[in-house]
Amino acid sequence: MRITGGDFKGHFLKTARTKNVRPTREMVRKAVFDVLEGFVPGKQVLDLFSGSGAFGFEALSRGAQHVSFVENKYAAVKTIKSNIMTLKVDPRGKIIAKDVFLSLDMLEKKEEKFDIIFADPPYHKNLAKKCLLQIDNCDILNTPAMVVMEHYKKDELPNVLGTLTLWQFKQYGDSAVSFYTPV
Repeated sequence: MRITGGDFKGHFLKTARTKNVRPTREMVRKAVFDVLEGFVPGKQVLDLFSGSGAFGFEALSRGAQHVSFVENKYAAVKTIKSNIMTLKVDPRGKIIAKDVFLSLDMLEKKEEKFDIIFADPPYHKNLAKKCLLQIDNCDILNTPAMVVMEHYKKDELPNVLGTLTLWQFKQYGDSAVSFYTPV
């Protein structure tokens, strides 16, 4: 799996060797960052359900100031650590080895704020809407901000959820990406 743009364009990322991790395809990542073009530099990024950390590393490659990777699977956490060392982005990358929902509560308690949140929950587990709800309920978004939710194309996500409003929707094969902004 390669980084598609920025300072690390063309660099290969290690991927977690586990059946529970579904890396986001390069085409989808590139399309997401085409939409976010110009918004990423200098931003604080949260990468939820990180897997190998591809979204977060793309953000760092494109100038994000800092990325917090949230992942609770041991093999994936090891992979993210390895990718941080390979790309020499420590201390711009931090790993939170916990459940996503517990991590969101913890980040709110620590009063951490983010400009961009990527979330790529496992498909077919009804986690996309639950994750959006929790993001909306936690005070962790700066203004302006963007929440990028990758999900199964048949998941029905609302146009408005609390303070989050659907700004853009894209579909790529079985994957869909919904871009939300806080009101």
